[in-house]
Amino acid sequence: MKRFLVILLLCFPVFLLRAQGYDAALDRFAAITNECQRLKARLDEGKTIPERTLEGLLDELRAMQRDLQKARGSMTPAQKDRYQLILKCYREGKMVPESALQSAVSRASEAWDEGESGLLSGHTRASTGRPAGPGTRAFVMATASCPLQGGVASGFILPSGWGTDVRFSGNGIYPKRTLSANSTGEADGGFIWATGAVRHSRLAGTIDLVWCPSRPGPVSAGLYAGAGYGFDRTFWQTSGGDWALIQDLSVSGPAFDLGILCFRRHLAVSLGLTTLSFRTISGTVGVGYRF
Repeated sequence: MKRFLVILLLCFPVFLLRAQGYDAALDRFAAITNECQRLKARLDEGKTIPERTLEGLLDELRAMQRDLQKARGSMTPAQKDRYQLILKCYREGKMVPESALQSAVSRASEAWDEGESGLLSGHTRASTGRPAGPGTRAFVMATASCPLQGGVASGFILPSGWGTDVRFSGNGIYPKRTLSANSTGEADGGFIWATGAVRHSRLAGTIDLVWCPSRPGPVSAGLYAGAGYGFDRTFWQTSGGDWALIQDLSVSGPAFDLGILCFRRHLAVSLGLTTLSFRTISGTVGVGYRF
């Protein structure tokens, strides 16, 4: 574990090479620097460090890298001086002085002492007034529904907690329709003779609005709801080998879905319901990856 921490400390300054001028990023830099020094001191005393704590530190480093990649402009002279001071403390293995910490780090230290996975909470703000939490988070997942069908979902959540996703699902069964009929066997120009073979063709696509009140941090949860289009068609095979669309047993039109989203680090899970014109309803579960 000590070797793991040393590697982490050696890689740490690389992320700061892209710094382009946010006080929030410097707050995070100072907080992580002090936390690394504190963990190193624990190791030197022979104390153990939970692996979850190290994983949380890595998550903060990745979040800071994403924030800095989106930054624009140049640092002000004051920000450059502060950056050099923090970097000097890192290289010399010292704690960052109080004058360079600002008020954000006191909250970060409390979070680590309480065993939380993040260094900075979503409510911590830099001197500019901007949130110091993680940036936009994207996710992708595979979904399964009952009645049986598979699908995919992909979306993103902004730092404000609002986002969107797109969902598609289907069962991959799409017979070539040659005629239409109803469940009594009546068809255009006569009747059909059914063999008893039945196929169901399902497809749905929706665009959803996502809301995560807890913000997209290491652990968060929220809701999604949206609308789109879909169909659930029933086909009967005729004695001649053709497939007849049974109109009164089929549904096509607006699709609506509603569900919950849960995230833990990189794991993304969803659970929801989808209805077609309020005539059919299906349950959906999804599992995937959050970037």
